[in-house]
Amino acid sequence: MVLCWVDAGLRVGLGPVSRGLALAEALAGYGLPCRLALSPDPTALAWLRLAGARPPVLLPDDEPALPRLLAAAARAVAVIVDLKRPLTSREAQALGAGRGLLVVDNGGSNVAAADLVLAPLARDRERDLRGLRPEGGRSVQWLVGPAYVPLRRVFRLAGDLRGARPSPPVVLVSMGACDPAGFTLPALEGVALARERVMSLAVRVVANRRAPVWQRLPGVLRRLDALPVSPLRPDDMVTELAAAELAVLSMGVTVYEAMACGVPAIVVGRARGDLAHMRPLAAAGAIVSLGLQWSEERLATAIEELFASPARRATMGLAGRALVDGRGAERVAARLAAVMAQRTGTPAIPSAPECADEGL
Repeated sequence: MVLCWVDAGLRVGLGPVSRGLALAEALAGYGLPCRLALSPDPTALAWLRLAGARPPVLLPDDEPALPRLLAAAARAVAVIVDLKRPLTSREAQALGAGRGLLVVDNGGSNVAAADLVLAPLARDRERDLRGLRPEGGRSVQWLVGPAYVPLRRVFRLAGDLRGARPSPPVVLVSMGACDPAGFTLPALEGVALARERVMSLAVRVVANRRAPVWQRLPGVLRRLDALPVSPLRPDDMVTELAAAELAVLSMGVTVYEAMACGVPAIVVGRARGDLAHMRPLAAAGAIVSLGLQWSEERLATAIEELFASPARRATMGLAGRALVDGRGAERVAARLAAVMAQRTGTPAIPSAPECADEGL
């Protein structure tokens, strides 16, 4: 069994939960069942139920997490950690004792205590500038770049099968699981402004029922004559992306899901850290980045320009899929299985054909 400790909740979003579900799906191909450990966030728990995940280890916010984690990890062959905050030395040593340890990089120094560090949103030089050295006798391996973005297999399949989209064309708006910056409403106004200027288009919003913006959306959408809001659910997002001609997104996991589906995206950032992730994607022609200081007017102009150029939209979709092909979770699972094989002396043989594809 592999234990996957992830952040969850309105404060941190659902990116770690999404990555955990993707890795669980891929690890199953190696006969490695995965169990998530997380705070009892209602939306995250609903996601796990919809995905058919194993019952999770619940970590109450008012109790230390480590004792429960160590009890759950007693029979685990590996632990995956995907937190917004850095691991402490005590946590890294305790969770990695006698087990493989994979940490999703968040800028902390104790990632060097892991066997594998997953940094899908980073570049090699960012790691090197931190001057990290392996700890605890481990030979740390780094999995860096968009090729390792863990996504559920359905997003890759949606990109493979993406065909004709509805008419009028759909612009999908999603600002993540919590939208802490309150971007959803101004983004909708920008889309409405573009619609007034250039064409008939449909607007679809995906949002979390528990986010503050949810209560305001029905009235705003009626005023803008937009489609009803869709609740944020893991299996529904791929359907929404497959139908979208264009997406307006905040920087996060959904950007990579859109890229895997071949959907061109206009991306806005909330913090300086987002810019570091957005710049290389924009430089590759995979997204249009509006940065941090965006406005409804700038968004409307970007939408107009993309709808005026079908060729550019198609090129962006291809560029996105070239960077994020949807096989990141399988690549990570293959590397983790190889680490386990080195420990046990047993070959890591995938039972799922996707895991044996070239380049994994």
